[in-house]
Amino acid sequence: MLSFLLLAFAGLAADAATAGTPAAAADPAALRVERSLVHLNALRVAAGTNALERSDMLSLSASRHAAYLANNGFRSAPSVHAEAADLAGFTGADPFVRMRAAGYRASYSTEVIGDIGSTATDTDCVGHLMRTVYHAALLLSRVTEAGAAYGTGRAAGTCVIDLGAPLAAAMPSAAPRHRIVRYPWPGMTTTSRSLRLDSEVPRPAPALLPDSNVGIPVLVGLHDAGATRADSGGLGIRIQEFEMRDANDVPVPCVVLADAAIGGPGIVADGQLHGGFAVLIPRKPLQVGHYRISLRATIGTDIVAPAPWTFTVAPADAPSDARRDPEEPAAARP
Repeated sequence: MLSFLLLAFAGLAADAATAGTPAAAADPAALRVERSLVHLNALRVAAGTNALERSDMLSLSASRHAAYLANNGFRSAPSVHAEAADLAGFTGADPFVRMRAAGYRASYSTEVIGDIGSTATDTDCVGHLMRTVYHAALLLSRVTEAGAAYGTGRAAGTCVIDLGAPLAAAMPSAAPRHRIVRYPWPGMTTTSRSLRLDSEVPRPAPALLPDSNVGIPVLVGLHDAGATRADSGGLGIRIQEFEMRDANDVPVPCVVLADAAIGGPGIVADGQLHGGFAVLIPRKPLQVGHYRISLRATIGTDIVAPAPWTFTVAPADAPSDARRDPEEPAAARP
């Protein structure tokens, strides 16, 4: 499918440490990318999934496409992930072709692109991409490696993040067995109260959520929540309960979108979600306060029922665990 706490983790931690050297400090663009990748790793680990290794080949494919977008703009091809062969900087019609051209052979790969504007003071596109539905699920997906690049000039706010799992490796797990990917994670504090669905392409659930201004979504990844992976032997996932309650124990009206492989009462299949992800979307922006999430599901004969967890929506001027508008995710290739 197409469509990442500053901590040091394996793989990217070494790269981030190197960024402090004079050579790296002399290259603000490289340092900006390193900050984004370290941020992505921190968010992934806090959400319950694996940290990523830096891939030079994915970095190359991402940087080539960022340069193409800087030269030709977002509307030079039918999709922001596509390139027109007759324009300057063309390196491949789609992300998968570009990744292969850079030498990357994937068992699974994806690309996300965001734009925070060329004059934005926030140099980190990752936080913006995490305030989405489809893009956030891709950033938390079962990849093991990543590369990123920013545009230049008028496209200085554009970030391209290419993610994958190499063909030589076994299909990666989104998390250790009996682990659930959760965002917001238990105990997380965010200053984001709302999401504008029309800032994401494709727009999620236009018929179910005609008002584009909704509450921040809650994502869960269930690919590895049972003793056996959900896609092993055709085991299905069924969600019996996935709800949000406020601090007064009042249910928050929500819509649940999910990977088509996930069933259950009130679950709406969404072809843009893959990899065992389900997303709980409040119908209206959230108020400042505490929110409790309850989840109960089955994967084959396994029961997945973690203890309810809470997250906090804090005032806009309060410290946040996640820094806070994306473009179109293309389709994934497993």
